Amino acid sequence: MFLFLSMVLLSVFSCTKDDVDGINDIDAIIEVEEYSSNVLVAQLNSDEDDFELGCFSIETPFQLTIDGNVVTIETVEDIEAAFDGLDEDSAVDFVYPLTINYEDGSTAEVADGEALGEAFATCIPDGGWSDIENGFPAYVINEENSCYNLVYPVSLTDLDGEIVTVADEAAFIEALSTNPLLFFTFPLTLTNAAGEEVTAEDDEELFGLFFDCEGTHPPCDSVAFGFGTIACYDVVFPINMLTIDANGNEVTITIEDEDGFNSALLEGIVIGFAYPLTLSDEEGNQLTINSEEELGEAIFECDGFVGPGNFESLRFIAEQGHMGGNCYLINYPITINVDGTAAVVNTPEESVETFFSSEAAELVFPIEVTLPATGDVLTLNSIDDISSLLEDCE
Repeated sequence: MFLFLSMVLLSVFSCTKDDVDGINDIDAIIEVEEYSSNVLVAQLNSDEDDFELGCFSIETPFQLTIDGNVVTIETVEDIEAAFDGLDEDSAVDFVYPLTINYEDGSTAEVADGEALGEAFATCIPDGGWSDIENGFPAYVINEENSCYNLVYPVSLTDLDGEIVTVADEAAFIEALSTNPLLFFTFPLTLTNAAGEEVTAEDDEELFGLFFDCEGTHPPCDSVAFGFGTIACYDVVFPINMLTIDANGNEVTITIEDEDGFNSALLEGIVIGFAYPLTLSDEEGNQLTINSEEELGEAIFECDGFVGPGNFESLRFIAEQGHMGGNCYLINYPITINVDGTAAVVNTPEESVETFFSSEAAELVFPIEVTLPATGDVLTLNSIDDISSLLEDCE
């Protein structure tokens, strides 16, 4: 079975072989036969005849060409029979088009090996996050899974610290096909939707950038999230989170560990926590969180996040920015006083980042908001006015 997957991977990407000469330091890529138990093999669920590659599974029945012969695959036994005694030099590929199924119930059709390779390479890794000291798990970042595109060349490292430099996306896909567990090296340059370059100096900056993409739904502001953490707390797993399925229904999913937590956040599939939520502070003491309000209060108790008395202000900004503005819309720009200096901000994200930059940050009144239901414009002149507005919106 391992030999089969290794050969399939090589054949899947063989159609782009002429385009991947951009891999530099090619000797740093470990030969595929040394990776018979790579990430792709580990994701294969042979007990249930589920043929998984990355974040999707291949719909059965599917067909393979083996030395020019077409074989239909429905079960693991079919695979074993097809490759029993097969010569190592045999030519193996899928028969296209191929239907793939994602975990949220959606499906896609891939027309050829190049399309299958891109689908695999753009999967947000569901492993490697707990080894974050090795770096940020690498995957192809483009318009298929983000509001950013990678700027090439990109340098990657493996678990042994060997560096691989890829010159373009085709080379990246080739590198991932031989060693799925690679990590970005920093700084990393990307372009946004406007074509402007942005640079992430470290893994935390890159993690934060992805929260700004339209369509992501962090359960509270991205500034509070780290790798398996919320503010100064560790998340105690398993936890339940809310997401929207392929039919638009709100459903609860269980996140078992840090790998699943980070992947779910980066995929933008979560819209909130299903409470209660258990957190652990720096001394190892556990606290149970039963609502968004309690989570906000816990976050603001962390040193260096927000000064006393500003919980209502930050909640006022964050809820308008991440809960769809169903009750009110802040009429930007607004002004925030930071250590005696007036900072003009234009978005909820900028406002939250400005608040987190200083324990002495304060809103400057008056602030106007629009009520979408009626079109009325309200003028807020104090924290008390904000509190009243939030109570009316509950």
